[in-house]
Amino acid sequence: MEAPELPDNEAARIETLHRLNVLDTPRHDRFDRYTRISARIFDVPVAMISLIDRYRQWFKSVEGFDAEETSREDSFCGHAILGDDVFEISNARRDRRFRDNPLVLEQPHICFYAGAPLKAPNGHKLGTLCLIDRVPRRLSDEEKVMLKNLADMVVAEMVNYVDTETGLDKRNSLLASGTKCFEEAKDGRGFSLLLFDLTEIVMAGSDENSAAPAGEQFAGLLRRHFPNAESMASLGREDFCVLLKDKRSFDGEAAIKALCEEAKDTIYPDTRFDTFSALVGRIDYDPDRHAKFIDMLHEADELFFLRDTKPSTEIAEKVRSREMLVRWRKTIF
Repeated sequence: MEAPELPDNEAARIETLHRLNVLDTPRHDRFDRYTRISARIFDVPVAMISLIDRYRQWFKSVEGFDAEETSREDSFCGHAILGDDVFEISNARRDRRFRDNPLVLEQPHICFYAGAPLKAPNGHKLGTLCLIDRVPRRLSDEEKVMLKNLADMVVAEMVNYVDTETGLDKRNSLLASGTKCFEEAKDGRGFSLLLFDLTEIVMAGSDENSAAPAGEQFAGLLRRHFPNAESMASLGREDFCVLLKDKRSFDGEAAIKALCEEAKDTIYPDTRFDTFSALVGRIDYDPDRHAKFIDMLHEADELFFLRDTKPSTEIAEKVRSREMLVRWRKTIF
């Protein structure tokens, strides 16, 4: 048996996979429908969404096989993520790489295998959407294109809910969590949205020697200062949001102050500009103003828009100074 090699970008690939927060989550029809459809379209007994972790392949969805995970060393999908195209084995029993593989000799008794890589927006291969049959066969070129299209749709389901760059929720996840809080608020449990914007840091230019982008660093600070938040979301550009239930044991104002101070000190430690504040505003749930959670999101969008139209004059002056310095350097070099 031939164990799969590791991709050149393995460490970054694993980081992307873990940021999606999909591993070891319950089965969901959003993913199960793709394995059901694949088994039916390609007329195979087994279809899987397999995610390749450090030492295992874990199945987010399985049709026709009773298992949650197997060893990565035994996996066919570990080989499939090394390329961009569909990885196909027409007869594993006659392939020296797989003929003595436990997954060939035992359940699910793989003979035919075809796996389309699940490629994240940043290019990292997370796993595969794969087909398994117990008899030899081959896919046509048209079928391979179809399998790749389905794999792209599976990836879209994953990244529509989690931002792969920061590991924070996206708008869809925030909406789901907020809707749940909205229902619970009918019993008197309040909640709020905290809005943060890094535009001023990005305008001024974050530390060139920093090992991580400003948004990624800020995501880590959000996790540190709001560990019990219902949702922490990246809303695109430099906009961030924290969904927080009202709790007497948690001092939200102190957490906001500490977060902004640490963001100023760690992301852009420039002592000449000491007025930076990432906070845009706070929206408390009000049944008289908010008929649905989406109303709170619309209010958040308006606050972000107002912030964008009124940038800090201090930061704007710094940008102008930097542009003048660049022009001056061009005249003498």
